Amino acid sequence: ICCGNTTSIVLSSFTPGTSFSWTVAQNGVSGASPGSGTTIAQVLCTTSTSPGTATYTVTPTANNCAGNPITVVITVNPTPVATATPAAQTICSGDTTNIALTGNVTHTTFSWTVVQSGGVTGASNGNGSTIAQILSTGSAQGTAVYTVTPTANNCPGTPITVTITVNPKPVATATPPSQTICS
Repeated sequence: ICCGNTTSIVLSSFTPGTSFSWTVAQNGVSGASPGSGTTIAQVLCTTSTSPGTATYTVTPTANNCAGNPITVVITVNPTPVATATPAAQTICSGDTTNIALTGNVTHTTFSWTVVQSGGVTGASNGNGSTIAQILSTGSAQGTAVYTVTPTANNCPGTPITVTITVNPKPVATATPPSQTICS
């Protein structure tokens, strides 16, 4: 499961009237606790940027007789956090963005969506570890706002935004464009 999610372990037996109790050993995980009942529903999270485990030892009891314990191991994956470097960038029309994406969890992947405004063109949704796109604008300043979602071990992290400001390149004009003068 992903950090912050709830376990959903349903306990059952063919023997009518069976009750269940469990102990738990945590390794790099928090939120697990011993208990009893027919469902183990606990919110677990990792205590680092590496996966951890909660190992439940479940003992069934019926008619004052304890059955053989079973073991249920839950692997908890950390939630990745994305960092964009730089977090915002200003470029000139026709230039290429250069945003490096990194995560705090090994093997984090990144996908993004983008919204262009102010006449910006060239931005597109994508994925990878670098946002490198040629952006252009007309005669006014515009922006491309990227929403980047990190994912690691099938666990999505909180999206971050990266704003690219695109400035127009000035165009020189001369009035009149040519002129003849006497010496």
